Amino acid sequence: MNETGMERQETDIDYILSHLLNPESLLDTEFQEWLQDAGHRKLFEEVRNQREAFLCFSLEPSIDLEREYERQQAKIRFLRQRRVWRWTMAAACVAVVFGISIAGWLFQPTERVGEELRVSLEGRKTAELILSNGERIHLEKNRIELRECNGTLVVNDSSCNLTYHRDTSQVKPVEEKPAVYHTLVVPSGADYTLQMADGTNVRLNCETKFRFPVEFTGKERRVFLEGEAYFEVKKAKEWPFIVETDCIQVKATGTCFNVKSYQDEEVVQATLVNGAVEVVNGKAEGELVGLLPDQQYCMNKHTAQAEVRQVDVSLYTGWTEGMFVFKKQRLEEVMNILARWYTINVTYADESVKNLRISANLGRYEHIDSMLELLRALNKVGVERKGEMVIVSQK
Repeated sequence: MNETGMERQETDIDYILSHLLNPESLLDTEFQEWLQDAGHRKLFEEVRNQREAFLCFSLEPSIDLEREYERQQAKIRFLRQRRVWRWTMAAACVAVVFGISIAGWLFQPTERVGEELRVSLEGRKTAELILSNGERIHLEKNRIELRECNGTLVVNDSSCNLTYHRDTSQVKPVEEKPAVYHTLVVPSGADYTLQMADGTNVRLNCETKFRFPVEFTGKERRVFLEGEAYFEVKKAKEWPFIVETDCIQVKATGTCFNVKSYQDEEVVQATLVNGAVEVVNGKAEGELVGLLPDQQYCMNKHTAQAEVRQVDVSLYTGWTEGMFVFKKQRLEEVMNILARWYTINVTYADESVKNLRISANLGRYEHIDSMLELLRALNKVGVERKGEMVIVSQK
């Protein structure tokens, strides 16, 4: 490369760095047009990758690489399932912002990197386990092993999976005896994974309380839910699995389904992915309704009126893949979901924007500012954040 070429490249690198230090400028029209050139894009990726590599080498103790890997894998899984052009564009923007954030850390004092990381990643995996004796144990990446009074081994591993081990792997009813209960509490901005003693897997969403027996006894497997959870029930035809909320009961013998029942929401939902379930309306004299795959049971808690509708299940289960999935959804509903996850307060400068319809696929483990930037990119509303307050206005 001649001297003129080297000077031009140095100028381009300075141009890239000026945007790396100011992530909001990445979506500037001028910069996006500049990136359309293949050579510019290649140089941008080289600069970004070099800084990521340096960060991993020199600041490794302060970086949660496992969490970053999980975020990227969630995006890849979702891309394979739903090859939507709009999501591809959104994912590209997220990837750029993510790369820039890492590069930006390199220009911060080393002693502040841990603090910056904590405030830049809102989504996480954490929960609190309440034992039968009332003892509370904080779960995250803590390696924990304990044995309950009935002999069940409880293990929490570094991948944030809580598992209950029985002495036998055979899934069948056991003798009737007093049940020992544990409760798993998941805070805002978090989710957690549980494998119960019968082999059933449960993914718990944020602000959820889940009460369950350490070992299932008797003729049924009954658990209690406040919040939202996705169930992959271990098949046992003669041993029904029952999810009980304050309004409905969902009965299955071996299937995958999602239940959403937050106390501060008017509607409770049960969404079936595969297999079959029966839903009992506890406020309508035990009315029973059967569901088929891709069907959803919705009940209004105040009126007890219910309906069954055909749905795109990915809209209601995308969160288990680390995604927020919205398809022509009211903006107010979208912001309510984000508010629950990020613990933010949302206000509207113009009430009419609440009814705007939004379609977007967003990564749950992104920083709130990255999420809001993607909403701005839809060019429908103005979004401004002041601390924990988010103000939404007419574009």
